[in-house]
Amino acid sequence: MGLPHSSDSPDFKKRSRFCMDEHIELSASAIRYLLALKALGHDGGGIRSVDIAAALGLSKPSVHNMMKTFDEMGLVSKNAYGAAYLTRLGKEIADRYGRYYDSVSELLQKSFPDAGNVDAAVYMLLSELPEESLDGLGGEKESGIA
Repeated sequence: MGLPHSSDSPDFKKRSRFCMDEHIELSASAIRYLLALKALGHDGGGIRSVDIAAALGLSKPSVHNMMKTFDEMGLVSKNAYGAAYLTRLGKEIADRYGRYYDSVSELLQKSFPDAGNVDAAVYMLLSELPEESLDGLGGEKESGIA
């Protein structure tokens, strides 16, 4: 899986998902950001807001707002220089959603081969389906982060 590329949903406040263990709701937009953080921070280094903004094609203020929300949710922490790091909880949730993303994306691409880019549909499905359903779909398959 590469970086998420679908258009950003402006409705983060309208959270629609509930992470089963930690009681954290995630919208399609939040899942997209979380998977971008996972991909950008794969080497364990901190991730700058400007790098996230460039990777997702978003404004730095938009990224800053989401990082603040993620910090409040306990998914990221920031160092004195402003670099963001996924917390243990953030890593666990990002890993789960990375597996879910891969499974749902593969299923949609096989089911709708002429649909083109299915990223937006994948994020929306991930935000709306109960995580118990996604667990059954994803199995123990590892996510291939680019």
